[in-house]
Amino acid sequence: MEGIRKDSIIRDQVQRLKAYKSYIDVMNVFADIENNSYYDVPLMLEWNTWRAMTMLDGGDIKANLKFDDNGQPMATAAGNMADIVCDYGDFSLSVEVTMAAGQRQYEMEGEPVSRHLAKLKKEQGKDAYCLFIAPTINESCIAHFYTLHLANIAFYGGKSVIIPLELSVFEKMVEQSGKAPYTPNPAQVRNLCEYSMKVAEAAKDEQEWYHAIREKALNWLAA
Repeated sequence: MEGIRKDSIIRDQVQRLKAYKSYIDVMNVFADIENNSYYDVPLMLEWNTWRAMTMLDGGDIKANLKFDDNGQPMATAAGNMADIVCDYGDFSLSVEVTMAAGQRQYEMEGEPVSRHLAKLKKEQGKDAYCLFIAPTINESCIAHFYTLHLANIAFYGGKSVIIPLELSVFEKMVEQSGKAPYTPNPAQVRNLCEYSMKVAEAAKDEQEWYHAIREKALNWLAA
């Protein structure tokens, strides 16, 4: 019975999110995360990013974190899977979040993020992309993810489109979706991912690619 009740509570949360009824609360939680106002900041970041993705652009958005019986976040996702998986029908998107910074970010996240995306591609048998979100993005991560755009690695299911986004940039994306006169759709997410691959192939180095994708993300709803 508890499981049925929990599922019902989470379904209600999803409906409120998709109707943008929790928009102000989502943005306030992001502000509190940046101010380090929570006992477990990584958990709150993961939970609130799931809420933001649910609100953002349709699709079936699954958080791999654990919820308690009241539908509140209890523990972050296990280490062998993506934090959040978004199923948009003809493609999927994994979303990985971290509070880690500096070289530790690369050491903790660089390889697992690539592996989780490869696992998603294999399990779902369709195109898949990834957003990597952190308060700051380490230069080693930028270089690594840029390289994976260009390297055809069988172990990772071919080329890997992993887009690093500063938390402030992702918040701007959510803010734009809240202010748009329509509900953004999955095709706009896919456009951002395909743009990332196109720029990676043309850029002279990882910094040029990163600045271009950052600018695109800040205007992701523009035609």
